[in-house]
Amino acid sequence: MKAIIVVSILIGYSTICFAQRTETIRLWDRKAPFTTIQVEEDIYNERNYVQTVAHPEVTVYFPNENTANGRALLVIPGGGYANLAFNHEGNHIGKFYSEHGYVVAVLKYRLPDPSYMDEPWIVPLTDAQQAIKVIRRNAENWKIDPEKVGVVGFSAGGHLASSLAVHGSKEEGTHPNFNILIYPVITMDDGLAHQGSRTRLLRSKLGSEWEVFHSNEKHVNASTPPAFMVHSWDDQSVVVENSIIYAKALASHGTKVELHLFEKGGHGFGMGKADVHGTVAQWPKLSLAWMEEFFKTN
Repeated sequence: MKAIIVVSILIGYSTICFAQRTETIRLWDRKAPFTTIQVEEDIYNERNYVQTVAHPEVTVYFPNENTANGRALLVIPGGGYANLAFNHEGNHIGKFYSEHGYVVAVLKYRLPDPSYMDEPWIVPLTDAQQAIKVIRRNAENWKIDPEKVGVVGFSAGGHLASSLAVHGSKEEGTHPNFNILIYPVITMDDGLAHQGSRTRLLRSKLGSEWEVFHSNEKHVNASTPPAFMVHSWDDQSVVVENSIIYAKALASHGTKVELHLFEKGGHGFGMGKADVHGTVAQWPKLSLAWMEEFFKTN
């Protein structure tokens, strides 16, 4: 009986020691900018995706002290600006990268909805910019280098991630040092855009200067940060040309870019499963290798 008790205690102690530390931080101390009606709690759809965000926030995953590498990632889930795939494009990603030494903040951002906000076409980017500021403000406490902060984005979250890259400000601390873009929405050009993301983000601003503003390939310059990109040829939701035009824009300015185009995988595969999505499921490990190579010279 004594042996059983000792084993039970040790198992309990092990669970406590290896439990992952997380923290949730609201982005705004007061009412978030552009809010006209304060939603009291998050609303989820039938797929358990977040459909309405009451308070934009980040869920932060911390690495084990023995593996911490002093780097941070902001992860932005997709969902076509209609909802957030917060688990398979958010929490699962946060856990993966934190297990490899990164402090990872998973963003829950407001979706453009004129029923409770002004200027909805700029609200998601406003939250994303604030999130990267939050990471850098906590650099000392989290033991990270504020100049080693990358942004990972999926689908519409990839649009936000690349928006940070082309519209972020070094002076304001809203720029990423690098991007990881997975089947990203890049352009609002009618011929290539994901129409759901385009219409939900722009709404009354379709055809205006905001359509150009949100076509991120048009704003790449020599200061735009490097990118690791993944897309599959059989993506029927966000056509692969989105990644290609952004990669070409980066390369034309001499910026480092690595674009992986896989035969299959479709859209929305998240981490990917080899038995379902094929070799595209290798992308998480490829991204780790790319970051290690990136930090050798940065």
